[in-house]
Amino acid sequence: MPVRDILLALLVVILWGGNVVAIKIGVTELPALVILALRFSMTALVFLPFIRIPPRSQWRLLFEVSFYMCVVHQGLLFVGLHYLDASTAVILLQSQILFATLLGWMVLRETIHWRTAAGLAIGFFGILLTFGAPDLRQHPAGFILLMLSALAIAFSYIRMRQLKNIHPMTFIVATNGLAAPLIFIASLFLTKDGWAQLPEADWLRAGGVLAYQILLISLSHILWQALLARNPVATVASFVLLMPIVAILLSAALLHETLSPALIWGGILTLAGVGIITVRKIQKRLPMEADPAM
Repeated sequence: MPVRDILLALLVVILWGGNVVAIKIGVTELPALVILALRFSMTALVFLPFIRIPPRSQWRLLFEVSFYMCVVHQGLLFVGLHYLDASTAVILLQSQILFATLLGWMVLRETIHWRTAAGLAIGFFGILLTFGAPDLRQHPAGFILLMLSALAIAFSYIRMRQLKNIHPMTFIVATNGLAAPLIFIASLFLTKDGWAQLPEADWLRAGGVLAYQILLISLSHILWQALLARNPVATVASFVLLMPIVAILLSAALLHETLSPALIWGGILTLAGVGIITVRKIQKRLPMEADPAM
């Protein structure tokens, strides 16, 4: 892998790691569903001129992926981050890989050998340990929201495997554009006076969050696909293992979050379990499943 591509992969990982910090900042300025509706609608509009209309047969799959990945996963993630620390959310979100592995076994009949099974056991035990973190003890509903969020993104991976030859910008526009009206409707019913809070927001911070997610995160996905196209998939995919560590370090540096013993030990075991599963997928050349951009 050329040095240039290594640096680009590290840049993408840093951007993805910083995204959870951006979301945490965003939901402190505006209600979670309001800022998410803004993000989806503006992202779809920005990239709309660059789409290639996909085949009619792919639209149902795109809607399903959009629903699970954007509406359910992102919606629950944004709401959950209103209550939880970013570092806690990062650890809990790693369960998406554990859920995806289980769903691959249950739905796609993928084989799970003893190393993968050990990774699952270690990972889920680590997730349970994180429940002792102070923010989770104070807001136990946050744990449920993040687990459901991770399960939703894991289920979307099953459907994504059936998408064929979708242009990256088309995928961004379709998934964000289809999700935007659903999140907008949800915000009207679930967020009291949410849109009335727009004038009161600090738009330097809220606007920065939206710009980060609309431009940098979207473009990072396109860059990642380019890296996968010109390098061995296993080599590129291994960089994903760095993302949770980067996110935790950025959360501590920028949000001044402290790591409790429960989160430290739970995080170590969770990342160890996820690492085992990821290495096994790389060795067996199975599809890598993670939502680094959250």
